Amino acid sequence: MAEEKYVIPEEPQYRVPDIRKLQDSDPVIASEIMNPTLIEPILESIAYHEKHKAELSEDGKIPAEQLPSGVPGGVPVLGKDGKVPPEQLPALGGHTAQAEEPENKNLLWIDTANDNIIKFYDPESETWKPVGAVWWR
Repeated sequence: MAEEKYVIPEEPQYRVPDIRKLQDSDPVIASEIMNPTLIEPILESIAYHEKHKAELSEDGKIPAEQLPSGVPGGVPVLGKDGKVPPEQLPALGGHTAQAEEPENKNLLWIDTANDNIIKFYDPESETWKPVGAVWWR
C-alpha cells in the first residue's frame, strides 16, 4: 500500500537545475513524460523558496536581519521618537485608557472621563463611537 503523504527527501535525486537540463535524448524522453506548462511553475516556485528561505539562529528564531522591514507581518521601522508610527500598526491593534481622546485612531479607547465607555474611531464620521455591548445569561 502506498504512503498517504509523499515525504520530500532531504537530498532529492534531481534539483531544479538538473530537471531543467533534461532533454529528449535523456532516457525519460522529457517532451513525452513531462508537461512543461505544469512543471515549470513548480520548479520556479521551489527555486524561489530555496533562494528566500530564512535560516534559524541557535535559539530557534529567525534573526531580525532576515525579516522584512516596515511591511505588514514584518519588523516595524521606528520613527524618530523611537516609537512605531501609527500607519504601521494594525487596525484596532490595542487599547488605551485615558480621559482625553488618543491621537492614535487605530486603538480602542477606554474613556475614563465618561464611565469607562469603550470607543472606536469611525473614519466616516470622524468621531469616536461607543462599542455596542452584548449581554447574555
